[in-house]
Amino acid sequence: MVASANGVVAWRRRDAKDDPVLAILGGDRRHPARVADKLLMRYLRCFGDVSVGAETVRTQPELVLTPQQPSDEPLPELFAFRERAALPRQPRNIVYSVYGRLPLEHRIFTTPGIHPIVVTTPLGGPEIRRRAGAAIPPALLVDDLLDPAGLRRAHARLFDDFGVRYLDCEGGETVLNALRGAGLLDEVFLTITPFVIDESAHDGVLKIFDFEREGATLIAEGRAEADASWRFRRWRFNDR
Repeated sequence: MVASANGVVAWRRRDAKDDPVLAILGGDRRHPARVADKLLMRYLRCFGDVSVGAETVRTQPELVLTPQQPSDEPLPELFAFRERAALPRQPRNIVYSVYGRLPLEHRIFTTPGIHPIVVTTPLGGPEIRRRAGAAIPPALLVDDLLDPAGLRRAHARLFDDFGVRYLDCEGGETVLNALRGAGLLDEVFLTITPFVIDESAHDGVLKIFDFEREGATLIAEGRAEADASWRFRRWRFNDR
């Protein structure tokens, strides 16, 4: 996750140009600390499979959960890491969706070599099949995701039925809160940028956990050599 200096992670967008993530990261895509944040994200995608919430899919049409998105420079050592760990070349792309309102033309569902799984509810399953029409829908895992016990069952099935062992969840905050409430969130890698967001200028502002109040332990912290105002923290909830 990425948070502003005052802990903001998202808000309700006014339009397509009102992108919270880009505002929190700052405007310069080539800034060394921002490049470091992206490299960390790509590295964390190497260890297993990757998940994301439906809203992130709807608002980021270019997103593919892989160590190398189409616009990324080649880093063959990332895929070599997966090969040495006896993992498939690409992580499974797992999408959480309560109601199934997913754009199935999205890159996650159309990129060759990417195997999507939608974790959804009894309401969402029929909607996804309807949207697929005559095409084969993505693999579905259906349970009551709004109940913490149902979310735990869904992850047990990811483990038993799909072989998921390590899951890198890239949010958003709603998904992370649900995982935390179900006792499934083990660690959070948080990038804190130096930018302060004016909370009064946005509706529906979401902020990152108060980690210490939640009982998490800070087990690592780093800073970008080129700009020490960016902080990279690793918090642990479940010590197991």
